[in-house]
Amino acid sequence: MADRSGYIGRAPSDSSVTIARQHYNPTGVQTDFTFNSGYTVGLIDAYLNGVKLIEGNDYTASDGSTVGLTTAAISLDTLELVAYKAFNLGFVNSSVADFSVGANLTVAGNATFNGTVTGATVGITSAGYNVGTAKSLNFIGLGNTFAVEGDAVNISIAGGGGGGLGTALSEVKAEPGSQIFTTPRNATISAGSSLYIDVSAGDGGVAFTKLGRIHVAAGATLHVGSGSTLAMDVLNLFL
Repeated sequence: MADRSGYIGRAPSDSSVTIARQHYNPTGVQTDFTFNSGYTVGLIDAYLNGVKLIEGNDYTASDGSTVGLTTAAISLDTLELVAYKAFNLGFVNSSVADFSVGANLTVAGNATFNGTVTGATVGITSAGYNVGTAKSLNFIGLGNTFAVEGDAVNISIAGGGGGGLGTALSEVKAEPGSQIFTTPRNATISAGSSLYIDVSAGDGGVAFTKLGRIHVAAGATLHVGSGSTLAMDVLNLFL
């Protein structure tokens, strides 16, 4: 067997140790023994020459490191300590039953949920977008929308079509198409709907659009407020 420094099975340096063992062969009278990998109080057994000792009567183990024998071991004795280790949370990758976290949970990579995320308050912050509660979304940016449909929250982050130059032909930055844009020439205010354009004096009283034409359908309303101006085709694309 390869050198295991006195350990049978996994050594403390191995990942996810569930049981750690260490044995001792004192060369003289010895009472205290240090368990190198440490132990959880109440989860360590001691065996002297193969006979299981009784904690509290035959030995004490209260500091997570040292085990003290009531009666000292002597030369030619063999003491074996067996610690039952909890999982190392740094290596947990699955659970077949419920899994609870008593405090904060930090995920450095991606989190995938196959079920429903529930709770009185769900606070999630990622890439500048903050979900304050289960049905509240707060982020900065014009044209960004979300809609609650049952247990689902559908999020739409506005692309180039809602602002800037337009929609790029490619989303790959290295490709030339990422620098070539399209934008609708016309838009229609559908029947029965209304569009109100009221711009504050602080914004110069001016609203603008890349559109070359806005078609107002029968029964629809386009209202440009007093003191407001709507500038069309601001990129001069549709002359």
